[in-house]
Amino acid sequence: MAQLNSTLTASDARTNFYQVLANAVDNFSQYTIKIRGKGDAIIMSAEELEGWKETLEILSDKKLANSLRRAMKSKKTYTQEEVYKKLGW
Repeated sequence: MAQLNSTLTASDARTNFYQVLANAVDNFSQYTIKIRGKGDAIIMSAEELEGWKETLEILSDKKLANSLRRAMKSKKTYTQEEVYKKLGW
């Protein structure tokens, strides 16, 4: 199969529909479909979409987002055992 561009016309997407879907699911490829006179559409895997939704949810929570920023700046590391203990596992 030929390598597809990440931006396709609706006609090209229709012609290569199975390959577009397979690449989206198997390789996490994203495709922008140009629909003449109507704007664009995006095809991506459901798994990737769920990841984006989770990211938006986390970043929408200011307290959680700030906590993550502080944690990323921290140089503190934990062993797996320490993490499990902190989580109460």
